Amino acid sequence: MENCKERVCRKVDEILPELASLSDDLWHNPEYNFKEYFACKSMSTLLEKYGLTVETGIGGLETSVKAVYDSGKPGPNIGIFGEFDAVEGMGHSCGHNVMCAISVGAGAAIKEVLDELGGRVTVYGCPAEEGGGGKIIMLENGAFQDVDVGMLLHSACDTVVNDISYSKTDLRVHFYGRKAHAATWPEEGISALNPIIELFNMVNAMRLELADRGKILGIIRDGGEEAIYIPDHCSAEFTIRSFSMKYKLELVDRFLKMCEHLAEITNTRFEYETIALSYEDIRNNPVLEDLLEKNFTALGETVEPRTKEMGIGCTDMGNLTHVFPGLQSYVRVGPGRAHSPEFLASTGSPEAHKAIAVGAKAMAMTAVDLLQDPEAMARVRKAFADMKARYER
Repeated sequence: MENCKERVCRKVDEILPELASLSDDLWHNPEYNFKEYFACKSMSTLLEKYGLTVETGIGGLETSVKAVYDSGKPGPNIGIFGEFDAVEGMGHSCGHNVMCAISVGAGAAIKEVLDELGGRVTVYGCPAEEGGGGKIIMLENGAFQDVDVGMLLHSACDTVVNDISYSKTDLRVHFYGRKAHAATWPEEGISALNPIIELFNMVNAMRLELADRGKILGIIRDGGEEAIYIPDHCSAEFTIRSFSMKYKLELVDRFLKMCEHLAEITNTRFEYETIALSYEDIRNNPVLEDLLEKNFTALGETVEPRTKEMGIGCTDMGNLTHVFPGLQSYVRVGPGRAHSPEFLASTGSPEAHKAIAVGAKAMAMTAVDLLQDPEAMARVRKAFADMKARYER
């Protein structure tokens, strides 16, 4: 096994200049949701050079990438996930350029030992993580149906194997009343603003009850046209979040019932729409985490605990971990939190090249563990089954 791990590490070192160049090219050419044409071509070209069979435009997304090397021998299909979209107006301040290079390096390194170990590696370039839900769209279109285990390494200020993220649903609510001149004929109007105001009051009153279990956050999007008129249409946007998908869904149901009752008692009409794909909570596989941590440590990395101070957001990788065993973990790039000018500078620096080497090696070494040891893969599958049973009770 150690021989295979040494080989994948040597392969990463061999191609590191090209991986670093890929990361830097993406950093200098940031692209946003569903428009990652340069990134798609750059990633595809390099994967083809390393001997993987590449398709683009899979899973219903024009800029997606799928690259496969199949040994033709029995064994699991190891999914390696990369991202390459930037943050609107902030370039690669989330480090997806680094993540793209890590996934290419890991895929190329795993290929080096597959003919000996058996199985398959599939590298995915996934568009539009920053709010577009690219992986969710690809998942719904069957792009990942043959993945046995999936891994993604995210750029960060620390190396961390476990993760937490919100399950979230975003809604826009509309209330409709009847317009009237508020100073002259107010009795002829039905205010669409009243239920909006009462809705915010009710949400605010729930904060103590919700505590840290969930959040309902909102803004008024349309509060009427002029103060002199009773508005006939008002709207607001809300994001409903929890670390538990089950509790989030309970909150969404409760929130919509509140809206319906407010419409009834204010004699208005209520409608709503979802305004983004729902990102679900990350459910990292603990066996994969343990294997990855050991490989990080072997590479000289200090693995830190996951803390709220790193920041907590949402990721469409969470949806995938509900469907097959997987993880999203983190590799240190440099100082600064994601989506900050400091971290943007880190992802375009020489420190990012070190992160590419460490991340690609750690993922490839973890793949070797799974390919070499059927019992390790069995433990991964059992942990996944246990998670499904626990969450579905």
